[in-house]
Amino acid sequence: MNKVFSTYAFIASIAICFICLCSCSWQKANVLEGTFDVYAPAPYTGASFSMDEKSSAMRVSIQIRKSDKETWQLEDIENEDVNEDGVKLQGCNANIAYRFKRFPVTGSFDYFSKNKISLWGAGIGLDPYPFIRGAVGVNSQHVEAGITAYLNVSMNTSNNKIEWVSHEYQGIAYGYEDYSGSQEGEYQEIKLHGGVGGFINYFPIKEIAISYAPFLYRPWWDDEVRDYEISFRFPFIFTQYFGASILIAKHVQISAGATLYLSPAVKGSYWFFDSGIGFVF
Repeated sequence: MNKVFSTYAFIASIAICFICLCSCSWQKANVLEGTFDVYAPAPYTGASFSMDEKSSAMRVSIQIRKSDKETWQLEDIENEDVNEDGVKLQGCNANIAYRFKRFPVTGSFDYFSKNKISLWGAGIGLDPYPFIRGAVGVNSQHVEAGITAYLNVSMNTSNNKIEWVSHEYQGIAYGYEDYSGSQEGEYQEIKLHGGVGGFINYFPIKEIAISYAPFLYRPWWDDEVRDYEISFRFPFIFTQYFGASILIAKHVQISAGATLYLSPAVKGSYWFFDSGIGFVF
């Protein structure tokens, strides 16, 4: 038994050492230039009508937006120096831009549940890739307010040029090797992006809502390009939606408004028109 235990312990020790050695490998890059796809989520304003106490509602919605492909040049984005394990890569300015995309038609399904005044909601949709969202807040006779979170997965396309260095473990016989090179051209990768925001609706009457919804999100959550770690973080985008909606015959909800887009890394601001129609049941 002791001999078998010793054999297993030896194998486990070798495996642990191998994992530790491999975990010390790394790949890092400077982004010299590039244009990166950014998908703009449709605005979200909660239920947008005064719900009865201890009730629930479901809504199927289609939002229609002007299809745009604005390019935003980002400013003051810098690659930091790499100086690790004897490997060096000099930092430089990153000449990059967001290719801002708004899909013309998006669809969603939302569920809302209200107690006495508290409200929570959850939803799924396509914009044009799948997303999930959730919200908590309050819903009263004249006011609805809450906070929301959003998560989306998408296939993002970029056209970029990078310089890279790596420090990679090649096995017990060879140890570590250092590599360097460059890559450029179009590249596609699956990315997560999402954010948090809020909404406030004023109901002059039960079926009409005047809405404001701020939202803060990161278009690219992980700090990697072409599977190489980069030293800067892709900047946030801040949106503000101003609009109104009406619930007709307790089932048809029509909305319209405008969304303002801002970013600390972009000069100026951008306005876009948003509209939608939903069926509440």
